[in-house]
Formats: sequence, C-alpha cells, structure tokens
Amino acid sequence: MTVRELLGAALLILGVLVVAVAAIGLFRFRRTLDLLQASALADTLGLFLVTAGLVVLCGFTVHTVKLVLAAAILWVVNPVSAHLIARMEVITGLGLDPDQLPGEGEQEL
Repeated sequence: MTVRELLGAALLILGVLVVAVAAIGLFRFRRTLDLLQASALADTLGLFLVTAGLVVLCGFTVHTVKLVLAAAILWVVNPVSAHLIARMEVITGLGLDPDQLPGEGEQEL
C-alpha cells in the first residue's frame, strides 16, 4: 500500500467512526434539540472526512470535482436545515414564550 492509500483509508475510517458516533447519539437522546446536536455537527465533520478520504483515493480528477461539489451543497444545506428545525422546536415544541427568551425575545426567533 502506498502512503496515499493509507491516508485515504485512515480518513475514510475516521469519517465512518464520526458518523457512527452520531448514529449512537440519535438512539441515546430523546429531545429534538439534543438529537440535532448529536447529528448535525457530527454529520458535517463526518462528511468532510469521508470526502477528503475519497478525494485522496481518487486523485484530482472529474470525480474529485463532483465530490467537492456534493460536499459543498451538503455543507450549506445541513446547518440551515438544522437551524430551522431547532427554531421550530423552540417555537412550537418546548412551550416557551418568545418574550421570555434571552436577547431580543421574539426578534431572536
């Protein structure tokens, strides 16, 4: 095995481990905000590591551009969707009054 293959395999294994830990967190937590904390942040790191491992293994080809483009789209969509889910959970699910929230109250939401 070459150094490139070892580095690519190591990145892939680390990425899969991060995603596996996030999956375990999905089974351990019950509240929506806890689930988002366990999944959204770890998925972003796991996606980065898996994509980096695949880029190292594939080399710099057309496939690399496709991988980076797919990762960029997911990096934009994942935090935004997690934020919107958390926002709706705070508004509807936790029974909090927006005026009692720290900061600007309802304008924070």
